Amino acid sequence: MGTPVLPASRWRIQSLPDLFSPKQLAEYLQLSQRTVYRLLERGDLPGVKVGGQWRFRKSTVDEWLDLNMQRLDADSLQAFETDGAAEQELPALVDLLAPENARIAVRAGTRDEVVRAFVDAVRFPEAVSPELVYERVLERERLCTTAMTGGVALLHTPRSRPRVLRSHDLMAIGRVASPVEFGALDGSHTDLLILLLARSERTQLALLATLTRLGQEPGFLSGLRAAASPEAVIALVRDTAGRLFVPSV
Repeated sequence: MGTPVLPASRWRIQSLPDLFSPKQLAEYLQLSQRTVYRLLERGDLPGVKVGGQWRFRKSTVDEWLDLNMQRLDADSLQAFETDGAAEQELPALVDLLAPENARIAVRAGTRDEVVRAFVDAVRFPEAVSPELVYERVLERERLCTTAMTGGVALLHTPRSRPRVLRSHDLMAIGRVASPVEFGALDGSHTDLLILLLARSERTQLALLATLTRLGQEPGFLSGLRAAASPEAVIALVRDTAGRLFVPSV
């Protein structure tokens, strides 16, 4: 599928200063310009041509990433994980997963009830309102479901909103007592919940890409279901990520 090109008539002239050039977009996403153009060629970024030059609106890019991150293939996901690593060293997912958040039992219910019960059970590393986290997670779900094939939902907050954690990054994993309708595109129900909260937009984007790839790895989700203890969950995340993201030499 080709790159989506929006008619210039849909953009008001007075809004042009709010548009990113490819260079500015690369800086915003902490990707190289080469990667930005490669993603454009693959149809993996939204843009509009103004006077023959690519331009990107921040709000549109943020919304597009929220809606499409889980549908990108491994090559595109890898660009978001690793490109620009020289500017920022990303934390390992396993370092964000405290034992008390690694195997949370969640009672059955509707989607909203399950999300609330899960968020209420999470142990946060800093002072934050669980109600705020719950509202932001549901706000993100209303944009488009975070449920993937395989029965897992990758809960997070919208990129267009301020981060809910200021000093820490966090991951939490929960198992729902009975699968719930979460809106997955393949019609499957969801029984695994993974919450990812990062203190910066760039970290959130890169870690979400990493977590999406983990969720696509054969045996990972079934391993989460079979894990009998928080320690087993942590070991599975560490070992799977270690095999999947081997540093290049």
